Parts: sequence; structure tokens; C-alpha cells
Amino acid sequence: MRLSYKYRIYPNDIQRKALDDSLYLCRYLYNSALQERRSYYKRYGKGISYHSQSKELKEITELFPEFKSVYSQTRQQVLMQLDSAFNNFFRRVKAGENPGYPRFKGRDAFNSISFPQPKADLSGGGVKRLPNNKLQVFGIPGEIKVWWHRPFKGRCKQVRLCREGDKYYIVLSCDEVPKEPLAKTGKEVGIDLGITSFITTDDGAKLHHPRALKVMSQKLIAAQQIFDRKKKGSKNKLRAKLRLAHLHERTSNIRKDFLHKTALQLCKDYDKIILEKLDISAMMQNSDHKDETSLHKSIADASWSYFANILSYKAERADKEVIFVDPKNTSKTCSCCGHVQNMPLEKREFHCGRCESILDRDVNAAINIKRRGSRLAMSKGISEAHEFIRE
Repeated sequence: MRLSYKYRIYPNDIQRKALDDSLYLCRYLYNSALQERRSYYKRYGKGISYHSQSKELKEITELFPEFKSVYSQTRQQVLMQLDSAFNNFFRRVKAGENPGYPRFKGRDAFNSISFPQPKADLSGGGVKRLPNNKLQVFGIPGEIKVWWHRPFKGRCKQVRLCREGDKYYIVLSCDEVPKEPLAKTGKEVGIDLGITSFITTDDGAKLHHPRALKVMSQKLIAAQQIFDRKKKGSKNKLRAKLRLAHLHERTSNIRKDFLHKTALQLCKDYDKIILEKLDISAMMQNSDHKDETSLHKSIADASWSYFANILSYKAERADKEVIFVDPKNTSKTCSCCGHVQNMPLEKREFHCGRCESILDRDVNAAINIKRRGSRLAMSKGISEAHEFIRE
């Protein structure tokens, strides 16, 4: 498996300034390279490749000696990041999507630098873990304190230093991380993800979301208003900005804590977890609901896609299985007789027009989801058996 480990680092004032200077230089390089690509295209009608721009790095370092404080592969990584932005832009153009042309990065939009080829045990390659458990980073004076709240496993393949508000973190991307199987239970469950109840299982159990955004909304609105009233460029504006960032971080942490704990508990309780493969972007564009803005906020606060990603990697590591099924008509189909009927979002009970059964809307959907997942798993097992026989 490949996993990322995130740790809080505690640089002193001198080290913070050096980190901020490195971020500034990388942002300046990114914006300059973007401007070069734009100007070159306007003049010659064609683009510049990453390799052409990377050849200029040596000359740039000679003209601007301050870039010597930035690790050489970090500078290359900045140009790769820009090249990736252009590749994604052209891919979206070809696919007929909203392309989103690469934009210049402001201070708050460029908050990380990468060290792409560290030593597997973090003993070199721009970032070095010392025997005293502190960090030595290229271009940063002294040793940086780190809170290693858990050991990282596998081979470290990439290191990122990140700034989030007034806090700094190191993120280790590790490959060949060993699995940690959980005890088998022999159980499977169908799950309906919702807004009223975050999780509804096929046996009728419900789990409610903490609704972090709704709980923190008044504080966020007040902090945003205070921030908007402060004079631009003043120290009061900066303090208000940090206060707002802390509230957003707290909101995010409440949500993440709930999602991680919920996913882990599901992996402990079940061997096979079945849920819908939801198209969140399409749901966000739904205009039939009476309070569209409220619906959008509730969907965003629930973070279904993020939860599905967390559940997938935790299940893989625990040697459990997650199955995604087509969500079409799971809420509109009667789980007793298979009759399909219209079900407005406001109706929370399913009254079947054919067999007259009455079920909770979400429980009915969870039963249908479990059946679809079981059939999908069965058909997959049969095809694998046929493949084995042919071999």
C-alpha cells in the first residue's frame, strides 16, 4: 500500500522565516514560468515543455543566487507542478469540461514544497531525520522539532513541507506499507449515505453526522465579518485572518475525526461494506429542492466522497472489501416487491403503491444497495472461477 503520514513541526522564528522565504521563492518561480508560457504562446502560437523550462534553472540560479537556498529537485518539482496544471487543462478541454486555465498563485495559494527523492528511511535527500528525532531540512538553519505521534512504515518516497495558517507540517508519502488485517466477522452490510442520517444500514441502524459546518457557522460568519472590516495590510487584519483560519481548521478537524472513526468501526464490524458510487457534482447541481443553498451546504458538510476514500483505504489495509454499486433508483425501488415509483426528497417514508409495504426511506435504500452489492460480488466470483478453470 501507499500511505501518507502527517506530522506537526515546530520551527523557531528564524526557521519560520526561512520556510516562508522558500515558499515565496517557489511561488515566484511558478508564476514566472507561467508568465513565460503565456508570453511564448502569444508570440509563437505554441507552448513550452517542462524540459525546456527546466534547462533554464541553472541560469536562473546564477542570476538569482537566493534560489540556491531551495533544494534543486524542489525547484524542478515546481515546474512539474505547472506542467501538470497545463496537462490537466488540455485534458479537460478535450473532454468538453470546464477547462480552468492555470492561474497565478497568490501567497495563500502556494503553501507547500516537495522533496521528491528522499532516502527510504528519511536519512537524506533534502530532508534528514536526526538521532534526536529532529529534522534537518535543506535551506533551513538548525534542527526543527517534530511531534512524531506515530511511526511511519514502508519506504518514504516523497516529503512535503506544508503551511496551514500559522502552523507547519511535514507529510511523508510512503510506499510498500504493510497491511494490518483485522479479525474476520463473516458479516456484510449495505449502507445508504444521507443528510438526515449520515449512515443508515440495511438492518435499520442509523448514525448521525456531527454537522461541523452547521455547528460552527455562526462563529465562522462573525469571524468573516470581523476580517472584512479590518484595514487591508494592518496587523489587526492579519490577526483576524488567523482567527478565521483556526475556526475553519477546527471545523475540518471535527469532520475528519468523525469520518476516520466511523470508517474504522465499519472495518472492524464487517468484512464486506457496500455503498453507492455517488456523483456528488451532479447532486450539487440539483435545482429541484426548495432550499438549494441549504442542500449544497449539507452535502458539502457530509463529505461523502472523502468518507468513501477513507473507507476504501482503511478497508484495503484491514484486508476487508468495499463494493460500490450504481445508485440509480435505490431510493425509488421497493425492497419487498421491486416496484419503482417517484420519491421526492422531502418524503422520508417509502409507501409502496403495489404491495403497500411501509419502510423508512433510507433503510429501504440500504437494503437495495446490499442486494446489488451481493449480486455484483457473486457475478465477480463466478467470472474469476471461470477464468481459473480456463487457465
